[in-house]
Amino acid sequence: MVLLDWFFIGLLSLAMLCFLFVLFCLFYFFSIKMELKKSQQKRPKSKIKRKKWVRKRQLLVSRQKRYLKNALIFIVILFFSVGSAVYARYYQLTNLTSEDAKVVVQGYLLTEDLEQKLGTIKEGGSIEKVYPQFQEVSSLLVTYGNRPVSAGLSKEGAKRLTRYYVSMKYVGMNLSTLTQEQLGNEETMESYLKDLSKIKERQKEVFTYFKVNESALKQKN
Repeated sequence: MVLLDWFFIGLLSLAMLCFLFVLFCLFYFFSIKMELKKSQQKRPKSKIKRKKWVRKRQLLVSRQKRYLKNALIFIVILFFSVGSAVYARYYQLTNLTSEDAKVVVQGYLLTEDLEQKLGTIKEGGSIEKVYPQFQEVSSLLVTYGNRPVSAGLSKEGAKRLTRYYVSMKYVGMNLSTLTQEQLGNEETMESYLKDLSKIKERQKEVFTYFKVNESALKQKN
């Protein structure tokens, strides 16, 4: 369970506890109010008894105010806890976890690297020189594509991220099995450049949904 899950559960637990305290304070507040109402009808005529009666009423009023004050404090904490819990859940639904963010960043960098290597080969660069690096990058793409999507994301967010991971995995698997001779085939090159373009389309969807700053990633590349 990630930190935000514990944070969400903790805030909801605090909200429930505050709600119970509010009920407790309001119960005693209204109980005292009824007691004051009854005592008002039994106002003693004797001076000595009246003094005791006044002191008792003052004590009850003081307790009543204290319960009301406590109820208001717990209501404020209750609303703060519920609001924070809702925001924490919303943040969790619409933002990448550190693990998913790492995969997205690495997927972006690896895809860009593969595209550059394919472009180098297409322009007549040495296949023998690029091939070992090409194989390594393709394998890494498969590794990151195999990562499971973190729990807690919204259905839409998880769907987009899963599609992105799957495309990374299968394109990486196909590219890693290519021989040097196949890499030299122009049709094969064009086919895999199109596959990389599809990955980038799904990448764009993920970036847009999770508000990833692509400009910052380009600076890392």
